Amino acid sequence: MQNAPYFPQNANLRQSKLRQIFEKAPKGCINLGLGQPGEDTPAFIREAAARLVMDKPMGYTLNAGLISLREKLAAEYAHKGITPAQICVTAGVQEGLYALFYVLLDEIAEILLPDPGFLTYPSLAALNKTVPRYYSLKAEDNFRFNADRVMEAVTAKTSAVLVAHPSNPTGSVASHEELRKLVDFAKNRKEGPLWLISDEVYAGMSYTESASLADFMDEYPYIVVLRGASKSHHMTGWRLGWTILPEAISKAYVASHQYITTCVSTLTQETFNAIRGTQEEADWLRYQNALYKEKRDLVEAYLGGKRDLFGGEGAFYWVFRLTDADLGGGTDEDWVMRAMMENLVMTTPGSAFGNQTNGFVRISYGPVKEELVRGLSVLQQMLDK
Repeated sequence: MQNAPYFPQNANLRQSKLRQIFEKAPKGCINLGLGQPGEDTPAFIREAAARLVMDKPMGYTLNAGLISLREKLAAEYAHKGITPAQICVTAGVQEGLYALFYVLLDEIAEILLPDPGFLTYPSLAALNKTVPRYYSLKAEDNFRFNADRVMEAVTAKTSAVLVAHPSNPTGSVASHEELRKLVDFAKNRKEGPLWLISDEVYAGMSYTESASLADFMDEYPYIVVLRGASKSHHMTGWRLGWTILPEAISKAYVASHQYITTCVSTLTQETFNAIRGTQEEADWLRYQNALYKEKRDLVEAYLGGKRDLFGGEGAFYWVFRLTDADLGGGTDEDWVMRAMMENLVMTTPGSAFGNQTNGFVRISYGPVKEELVRGLSVLQQMLDK
C-alpha cells in the first residue's frame, strides 16, 4: 500500500466552533447566530454595479486598489495627514487582518487580543506563528474597552495590541478617553512603542457615543485602522474592506496583500467608488442605523426582563448571562445546542469568544425584523421556564 503524501498538521486549519455548530442546524431554524445583516445589499448599490459591469473595464486593478477610490477614502482622513498611498483596499477586514498579521507578527512577536473577541483573531495570529495573549473586557464594565486592562497585560515582549469596537461579540464600544489612555501608554512605554490595531468593521453602527483610534493617527505613527463595507452597507458577499496604514509599513503591507489576493474584485471596487460620498449613501447609512437601533431595542424589550443583558451599544449584538438553572450543570454550548435542536432557534455560545463570556449567549439582531421577532418570542418562552 502506497504511503500518503506528507501533510502538515496545523491545528488552526479547521472550522471554527461557530461553523461546526451551525452545520448541525435542523431545517427551518431561525438564525439569530451569524453576524450578517438580514436585509440584502440596497438597490442603489446593486443598480450601480449593473451599470458599471457593462461600462467599465474589469481587468486587474493596482494591488492596493483603484486610485480614485483610495483618493476618496484618504480624503476622509486628510485632516490626519493620510494620503492615498496609505490606503489599501482589501477583500474584507478578514483578509486585511491576515495581511497585517503577516507583516507584523512572527514566532518572536507577541500580540494582545481582546477577551471576549472575534473568534478568528487567535487563529489568524497562530497562522503567522504567533501565540496570542489576552486582555480582559469585563461584564462589570458592560464589556467596554478598558485601557487599564491592556496596560496590566502588556509585557516587555508585547509588540501589538488589537482593539475592536463596536465589538463582536458584545456590541460594546470604546470611549475617546480610554483610547487616549492607550495611545499615551503606547507612546511612553519604556520598551518602545506598540503597534495599535483597530478592527472597526462596524464603524458607523453605534447607538451611543463611540470613538476611533483613527482620531489619533496624526499624533502616533503606529496605528493601523481597518474598516469595511460588509456590515454598514450590507455588502458581506462583495468582500470590500480597506486598511489605513502608517507610512512605515504601507509598502510591505501592499506586498503582503498582493501575494494573498492580487487585488479586490474590480466590480466591487468600481461599485463602491461610484456610491461613496453620494447622497444615496448618506441616506442609506442614516436609515440602516435607525433600523438596527430599532432591532436592538426589540431584543431588550423581549429579553431584558428575563436575563441580564450586556453590550448592545453598537454593531448588532447583545449577550445575556445564563443562570445555573439554564445551564443545568452543562455548558453554554449545551444550552445553545438545545435551543437549536429542540426549539429551532440558533444563537451562539459565549465561550466561543473567550473566557470572559463563558456562560453567556450571543444574540445577533442582524435578521429581518419578522424573523428576529419570531426568534425572540421563542427565546422569551424558553427563558420563562
